[in-house]
Amino acid sequence: MQVIYLIRHGETVFNRDGRVQGHTESDLSELGREQARRVGDRIRGVEFDAVFTSPLRRAEETGSIAIDAQTEFETRTGLKEINLGAWEGRKASELRREFPEEVKLWFHRPTEIHIENGETISEFRARVSAEMASIRETFPDGTLAVFTHGGVICTYLTSLLEMKLDHIWRFKIRNGSVTRVIFPQDRPRIDLLGDIHHLDGALRDPPHGSFRLFP
Repeated sequence: MQVIYLIRHGETVFNRDGRVQGHTESDLSELGREQARRVGDRIRGVEFDAVFTSPLRRAEETGSIAIDAQTEFETRTGLKEINLGAWEGRKASELRREFPEEVKLWFHRPTEIHIENGETISEFRARVSAEMASIRETFPDGTLAVFTHGGVICTYLTSLLEMKLDHIWRFKIRNGSVTRVIFPQDRPRIDLLGDIHHLDGALRDPPHGSFRLFP
């Protein structure tokens, strides 16, 4: 039976500061590195047949901290976060003030918005789904680790569960969380969803009243 661990990278400097990342690089914060160490403790003892990572530095660094140094990683471009174009690098709070209607669409009906110079949500899911299908084909009965991003995990779950793409943000995938999907008889079952038990004491609470769903 195939088993896939979908692991979101640890907190980054952009995450800490409330900035939109997308394809933009941002290093792990000190808390993010601790979260990566906690992920390593959580998955220690799991024998992975292969480990994959997004090429963005925050995912690669999380994997390198969490996984034994002798383990080889395979980088897959399709595991990158969604490209958010002109919104990248901006604070989410600023975007809410400047583009209130666009941000509302992003939260509730993301299929109806195309951010300047960015990917559409439909393009994003097609890219992620194709990459994950390719990864699954490499070890059809294996146990795989995938270090990637919150948006990637959310969009892949909507695909697996045959959900509407506008429902992508119904999942809460926090930094350093572990999501596990098993495929008995090649049918997906979500075994763990955004699990953070291993991060007790290593989480940053959002500001009071904050509601942030930007990758």
